[in-house]
Amino acid sequence: MRRTPLTLVVLLAPSLAAGAPAGTTPNATNDAPAVPAGAPAAAIDVAKLRADYDRLRDELYRARARAELVEEGIYESRIAAKLRWEGAPDFLLHRAEVRLDGNLIWDSGDKPMVDELVNVAERPIKPGVHSMTVRLEVRPGKKVNKETSDLGYSSEHTFVVKVLDKRKTLVEITADDDGDLPEYEPELEVEVQYKR
Repeated sequence: MRRTPLTLVVLLAPSLAAGAPAGTTPNATNDAPAVPAGAPAAAIDVAKLRADYDRLRDELYRARARAELVEEGIYESRIAAKLRWEGAPDFLLHRAEVRLDGNLIWDSGDKPMVDELVNVAERPIKPGVHSMTVRLEVRPGKKVNKETSDLGYSSEHTFVVKVLDKRKTLVEITADDDGDLPEYEPELEVEVQYKR
């Protein structure tokens, strides 16, 4: 504890010996204000950071909305997806996401899914090959004992979908788990249909 003040005195001694004012260093420029050695660190303005974050998030939201409007006018091809979880009641789908070319297009949020059919909104898309990713977080259902009640897993599947020009592509995803805890046997079936 006593070495710290002595160290400061030793570090300040060369600047005092060189004729520099106390609290500055010999290489300090006149542009930057001198900070005394005992001054507290600058306080972070959390309100300003929050306002900047909100502004950037709003700009990103508006940019995505503009991009979707442009895509609707440019591309005649469309893609839609359906997701069904069939692992209940033994397993609950705690959270699910669907991504298209790395961009999130649907998220279940914090609401667990039992045996629901989810329709992901139809959207315009450029014809060609695209990647679709399904991420599932699975937890045990109601019929579990205490040893396995905290178990679960995450599973991510990526597959390629070919979107045809001037047609609607429907991707139907069915997920299931036939395992017995603590073993898992996740299954994912993907069916692609094309409509005019």
